[in-house]
Amino acid sequence: MRNINERAAHAAWWSTLEILARYGVQFVVMVVLARLLNPTDFGLIAMLLVFTSVGTLLVDSGFGAALIQGQQTTTDDETTVFIFTMVIGIVTAVVLALSAPAIAAFFHQAKLIDLTRVMAVVLPLGAFAAVPDALLTMRLNFKARARAEVIASLCSGTVAVVMALRGFGVWSLAWQGIVSLGVRGLLLWFYSGWRPRGRYRGASFHRLFGFGGYMLLTGLLNAVAVRLQSLLIGKLFDARTLGFYTLAQNTQQAPASLIDGILKRVGLPVFSTIAADKAKLRSAFRSSLRMAMFLFVPCMVGMAVVAKPLITLVYGARWAPAAPILSILALSGVLWPIHILNLAAIGAQGKSNLLLRVEVIKQLIGILLILAAAHWSPLAIAGAVLVSGFFGVAINAYYSKKLLGYGALAQLRDQSATCALSLAAAIVGWVILHWAPPGPVSMLGAVAAAAFVYGGLAMLTRNAALSNLLTLLRSLRVKSDTSI
Repeated sequence: MRNINERAAHAAWWSTLEILARYGVQFVVMVVLARLLNPTDFGLIAMLLVFTSVGTLLVDSGFGAALIQGQQTTTDDETTVFIFTMVIGIVTAVVLALSAPAIAAFFHQAKLIDLTRVMAVVLPLGAFAAVPDALLTMRLNFKARARAEVIASLCSGTVAVVMALRGFGVWSLAWQGIVSLGVRGLLLWFYSGWRPRGRYRGASFHRLFGFGGYMLLTGLLNAVAVRLQSLLIGKLFDARTLGFYTLAQNTQQAPASLIDGILKRVGLPVFSTIAADKAKLRSAFRSSLRMAMFLFVPCMVGMAVVAKPLITLVYGARWAPAAPILSILALSGVLWPIHILNLAAIGAQGKSNLLLRVEVIKQLIGILLILAAAHWSPLAIAGAVLVSGFFGVAINAYYSKKLLGYGALAQLRDQSATCALSLAAAIVGWVILHWAPPGPVSMLGAVAAAAFVYGGLAMLTRNAALSNLLTLLRSLRVKSDTSI
């Protein structure tokens, strides 16, 4: 157990550095672009992401996850995945480019014709990096990935800001995505040292697709549920309204993407190595969940409390309509680590068919709730996302109980102390915001006071998650020192 904890700690350390740096750069760039561009520009890109996101999943077809889950791959396996994803990437890009006029007509936005045709190139660019990315993840080599991701984010961010300053508008956002994927792909090839030295094998395809096919359908369902929000808002309202919703969604996803990236990258590879020992898997699952929730819950609750001054301070007063949406979306993300780690634990045991069943039930509920709320307002759609999250946790944890004996009640009971501490901190922050004069000083004071209360109470109560985190940090420090 100690060895697997050390491997997880080392992987988590570099994965955290990578994601912090990458999303830190991307967040700074988004703040600058939000002040240079208008909400309509963000809305147009969000409309297009509905289709490129689905296309990206079709290109990957779950083969990346299949390579990671399998742990042992041959050169033929890797070459088979590379050839298949590249072919599908090119075909899907051509189909998307040909569909540009229909997409523009659906949203009544003529600008989407040229945008769609140019952005279609992201699909083969994503396919180009699929195998090196999966292999580095399988090896838990997040140090190399950190370099690639940060350099790609810096290059693409620089291009986007320069273009925005020169008046290119929405094209700044489009080329940001293209440059990011292109630079990232080249660097992943360089750092992984991988080359397609094998041959395409039908046997490899069928074996990997046996797991990856379920992962593809799972990912498609999740993408439909997420992008359906943009699709409906863009169709029923307008690009400007979608821009506000997209900014709120991106802001909420900044911390969510951090925890999502770390737990998915570390969870599936590490859990897969101990999947045969259910006791070890359950222990690692429980410990990971407790620490992740300890860090994540107060962050999302705090974001919900300070949404209005946060939006105004960071993006400017013209983005204030995004604040109520951000509050609801932030609360909907509180349970996100439970979603991720339950699915990682199920997937690590090779239960990809069960993952599909879970996603079908969960996403159908989410889609129905979003469809029911769509005609009311974007705020109602955010509320539907919040409600569907609770259904999702119950469904995910139901199967974890069957497989590992660790169900929803046990998982939530383990987080009761974290939730109580977060509530106390949120009350302190809300009181300060309610009585203090509005402005950045009161917001920063509320955040500082809430953080002090949360940390202080955690130490006074000798919170188990905090103790585990401190132990993990000491291990990470030793690991980082030896790897320099």
